[in-house]
Amino acid sequence: MKKHSSKKKALLIALAVIVVLILGAVGAVYGVTHGFYRSSNYTSDEDAMKDFTNVGEDTTAEDEVNPEDATGEVLSDEEQQELDAKLAEFADSEPVTNDGNVYNVLLVGVDRRDKSWAGNSDSMILMSLNYEKKQISMISLMRDTYVNIPGIGMRKLNAAHANGAGPLLLETVTQNYKVQVDRYDFNSMIDIIDKLGGVELTLSDDEVRVANNYITEMCNLRKLDPNSYYFIKGGTKTCSGIQAVAYARIRYVGNADYQRTERQRTVIEAMITKVQKSGVTTINSV
Repeated sequence: MKKHSSKKKALLIALAVIVVLILGAVGAVYGVTHGFYRSSNYTSDEDAMKDFTNVGEDTTAEDEVNPEDATGEVLSDEEQQELDAKLAEFADSEPVTNDGNVYNVLLVGVDRRDKSWAGNSDSMILMSLNYEKKQISMISLMRDTYVNIPGIGMRKLNAAHANGAGPLLLETVTQNYKVQVDRYDFNSMIDIIDKLGGVELTLSDDEVRVANNYITEMCNLRKLDPNSYYFIKGGTKTCSGIQAVAYARIRYVGNADYQRTERQRTVIEAMITKVQKSGVTTINSV
């Protein structure tokens, strides 16, 4: 009887230890997850809209476009009505793609220096994470694409953010491209690259010349000494966050905005490569 009691006691102790370990593991997971959530720079749509003085108005930006700029000719009233009818038909007939295995994030770069306006979204990359295929894909949305912005009308795609910040940009992308966007992000590129210890990029001498102008501007905005960031000459080098973003902003070398979007994707690919080689501590800090 005593032997049976000892076995029962040992079993209870073992079960108690297992329960404690499970609770400890759950607590650790919760703690890490909650820590990530608290450290993220999440902003609600409502708060994002409050940040700018003219959101909700039809903003005529310096970089705005009219039908002549976008299509090469001024549309007649009849042609405009035909175009509007086709857009309306497309909007009604095509469903929004929403795959439960795919998480879509819109990466946004905004041409803004202060909060007097929301700014044109001159860089837009739709990044799709496919859980089932374990695959990441990137599609650049060209800023000059002529689209129908809900409540505003026909404009360049980059004007959606200028007129309604992130929420209107997401609605515009969803309605015109029929892709459900789950989240959008901006303002994080420089800091993430610095956390990764920089990324490796190859620049030509012409790209160095233009990038250094952007470095001057960004350092002045951040109250940093640009001399610590300037490129000396072209070649392959490990670039800091400011240097990499300056490279990604280059539009006046090569094939204009098409090549700029290529540079942006190159930077993100370099970041992904760096993450794959990083340890747990670095990934955790990112």
